[in-house]
Amino acid sequence: MRLSASDIRALKVFRSVVEHGGFAGAQLALSTSQSTISFQINALEQRLGFSLCQRGRRGFELTDRGQTVYEHSHALVSALSLFEQQIGELRSHATGLLRIGVVDATMTDSALGMDDVIRAFTEKAQEVELRLTIGSPEQLISEISKGGIDCAISPRMKVLPGYSQTEFHHEIHSIYCSERHPLFSKKDVTKADVEAATVVVRPYANRSELRHIPNAKIGAYASNVEAQAMYILSGHFIGYLPDHMTPMLREKDRLKALLAPEAQLRSTFVIILPNHKKASLPLRMFIQELRKRAG
Repeated sequence: MRLSASDIRALKVFRSVVEHGGFAGAQLALSTSQSTISFQINALEQRLGFSLCQRGRRGFELTDRGQTVYEHSHALVSALSLFEQQIGELRSHATGLLRIGVVDATMTDSALGMDDVIRAFTEKAQEVELRLTIGSPEQLISEISKGGIDCAISPRMKVLPGYSQTEFHHEIHSIYCSERHPLFSKKDVTKADVEAATVVVRPYANRSELRHIPNAKIGAYASNVEAQAMYILSGHFIGYLPDHMTPMLREKDRLKALLAPEAQLRSTFVIILPNHKKASLPLRMFIQELRKRAG
């Protein structure tokens, strides 16, 4: 089968449907109608000669061949993006698509300054389409491993074979309780008090959050920082949060730091890149702005 421009467009629509779990999610992501999406999927199925997915009352489900097409499409999308970038390299001109994954709950970190990084990058690389994906570290690693993003900005992971992790930034995290928790009104909170409380932790932190309170009881696991904050605000749990995201809640007497500064943690942020892939010109430019701002 010789691919045409319309086939590639239909394939992009198909990928969006898969990645958003069905037509409804893809409709929002692509800002188009469900009938248009259905037309593109039908056209692609006719060109391929087999069904890609089942859709109906039971919802959306990939066929075995549809799953195979989706998996093979990663290489095509990456190759097209790489081609655009390589042509830009030959012209010493940044172009193409750049996909950056950023860990959640970093918007309030003025020291990281992702908004400034994006502003500076887009002014210098106006022909580059920049796509940002926000997610937990686990989600970002999954995306970079399947070629969904080119780079991940995340807290350091314990072991990542095949990927480099370059340190460039640090966050300070403190233990917090909410105004609903008994420790909020206690004047002199001790380590024993904290270890007697129920703690919410993030699995990807590899128990580092228990470094200063090793005897604490884990009562819940949060997939990301915002989920962890919700657990803490419920009043049933205490836990670590980045200090940069708490000022407003502290001013409103909704959070209180415990055992600070002795029990604070320093979270190392890294730039994660696949070892087997040369960084494109747009990616090198983005990393340069990132280092400049965070440095």
